[in-house]
Amino acid sequence: MSTLRKFGTLGSLGLLVSGSLIFGSANAAMAATCRTGLAAPASTTFTGTLVTATNFEGNTLSPFVKSTAGTGTVAVFSPKAHSGTCSVRIRATDTAGSVANMRLALPAGTKRASTDAWVNITTGGLAGNNVPYVRFFSGTTRVADVFRNNANGQLWLRTANPGGSVTYVKLQNASVPLNTWQRIRMQVRADGPRSTVQIWFGTVQVFNRTVNLPATVLSRVQFGAEHGRQMGDSYIDDIVVKRSAS
Repeated sequence: MSTLRKFGTLGSLGLLVSGSLIFGSANAAMAATCRTGLAAPASTTFTGTLVTATNFEGNTLSPFVKSTAGTGTVAVFSPKAHSGTCSVRIRATDTAGSVANMRLALPAGTKRASTDAWVNITTGGLAGNNVPYVRFFSGTTRVADVFRNNANGQLWLRTANPGGSVTYVKLQNASVPLNTWQRIRMQVRADGPRSTVQIWFGTVQVFNRTVNLPATVLSRVQFGAEHGRQMGDSYIDDIVVKRSAS
């Protein structure tokens, strides 16, 4: 693994044809046909109190809440899914003001939170940017997130530092192929200089160490980017979120 410390962000590859962005119609997401009654996903990788386990087969984002602006869209979609027939499609374009994400608030006093989810990034974004897999926040501060780098498809972890900078760690040299379902399991424990982050990608544990985070509690888990022009097209399915006060 290699580590790069710097200020700023690695940012999201879009397909350009004759100067136009190629994305499917956002209206397609409105016609989701789900498999009602399919058992909710389960995960034993991390301990903690269950916050949610959902496969979106109820044709609802709940308990996640979407946040969109401009050309960004977040909606239950079929038939692309990891299980059943429905997933959530998160789409942002390179248009100024395009924002798309869905977030889940964690109970007050959460020190440790984990996600186990299947993510399919079908379209990347502009070179120099990235497409998120999952992000953890403390208040308005993004303290830890994993993303696919558009330039080479590599998997990276980004963590916030107390001084306001960020640290990047390359988790995988090999390019993560587009249009493939990938299982990502990530746990963050916020405890200042004694914080810990654990990450599994597929069947391999790619990160497990102590980090220095500018937080002692966690407030939300998020899929998709909270800022504009983080271009990308992702499908999210079979999410399990857990939390603990210790």
